[in-house]
Amino acid sequence: MRIRRKVAVVAAVAVALVYFAGANADEKAPQEIKVCMKCQNKARNAIGAAAKKSEWDKASESSKTWLAAAGDMGKNKPPLGDEKSWKEQTEKYLTNVKAVDDAVGKKDADAVGKALGTFGASCGGCHSKHKPK
Repeated sequence: MRIRRKVAVVAAVAVALVYFAGANADEKAPQEIKVCMKCQNKARNAIGAAAKKSEWDKASESSKTWLAAAGDMGKNKPPLGDEKSWKEQTEKYLTNVKAVDDAVGKKDADAVGKALGTFGASCGGCHSKHKPK
């Protein structure tokens, strides 16, 4: 009887370990802010250049990578400033990146250019509130 109980306990522990390990496997930590910004800088240049040459596969690959990084941005804590402002700023940022991705999906170079143009003006709003000096 003791052996059965020990086997049952070991089996229950093994099942619990497998369950919780699987639950955490899907939860990936968000990319750090610095990584997201580096991704943005690389993607903006790559997308703009690819759109001008009608290299839509390259543009799409870059926009998807950037979109994933933009989604991670808001999952981070703000380095400065309050959480409410951070949430607002990162949601605007994500919306703008989605506009770039949509324009790339439509293979519309003019729309890509316009969507990319929103970033130059919008950076300061977030950086002034949340970027450490």
